[in-house]
Amino acid sequence: MRVFILTLFFSTAAFSQGPVDGFFKGRGNLDLALSGAYQHSGKFYDGIAAFNYTRNLYSLSLYGEYGVTDSWDVIGNVPFINGQFQDASVFVKHRIGVPFSFGVFSLIPAAGISFPLSNYQTEASQSIGQRATQFQPKLVMQLDGLKGLFFQIQGGYNLALNPVPSSIPVSAKIGIYRQKFYADAWFDYQKGVGGKAWHVDPISSFRELFVTYAKIGGAFYYGFKPKYGVFVNGSYILTGVNIGKAYTVGAGFVYKFGLVQ
Repeated sequence: MRVFILTLFFSTAAFSQGPVDGFFKGRGNLDLALSGAYQHSGKFYDGIAAFNYTRNLYSLSLYGEYGVTDSWDVIGNVPFINGQFQDASVFVKHRIGVPFSFGVFSLIPAAGISFPLSNYQTEASQSIGQRATQFQPKLVMQLDGLKGLFFQIQGGYNLALNPVPSSIPVSAKIGIYRQKFYADAWFDYQKGVGGKAWHVDPISSFRELFVTYAKIGGAFYYGFKPKYGVFVNGSYILTGVNIGKAYTVGAGFVYKFGLVQ
């Protein structure tokens, strides 16, 4: 069974998880997804406390993952947020699998880059991001057990070009997949490296702010046919620095192209 990655990526940190997971499409197979999401923030964590702050974001995203071989995939994502193209991303990942009697353990190195597609605003209260270019090496470890149950952890480093600070992301996920459905729950943590905190340090640009957060979320996918299905997902920022206390809900449509049968 080809499993579609459901935690669709938006480079605004509060939206969802990153694009790299522990599943692969298989040689010549392409999954495409069109999704929409709504995010609401009622407060903002500024490094001292949470103050009242209202922001609503509406997004569309086109996501694709293609199996170059059975163990190499290429991933791409283009987000469109509040009427503007934001930070696109391209990744490549490779799987090294070790079978056991109870399942398969996969070690998955990955690397990618994210970059802005437009000169969007970064210096206003309703800005949608930091217009960052980031190089992102990652390492995913996943254990696939009996009856479709899986456990995953991953970490990496988001090396951002100045003046945007870099960050260290880690995450853990548990989920299950069957012939027609997939479900997961996850926890993300990101630690900002260097940079400044709003209301703590003097700044000349919001792009100098580091971003730290703890976030939970989950997703559910149902396949109506082998080639297409729909999904819903959501996330919630528990705490952080230089980020809104936001919840996000989303939904989308997936189509699977079996380019090689």
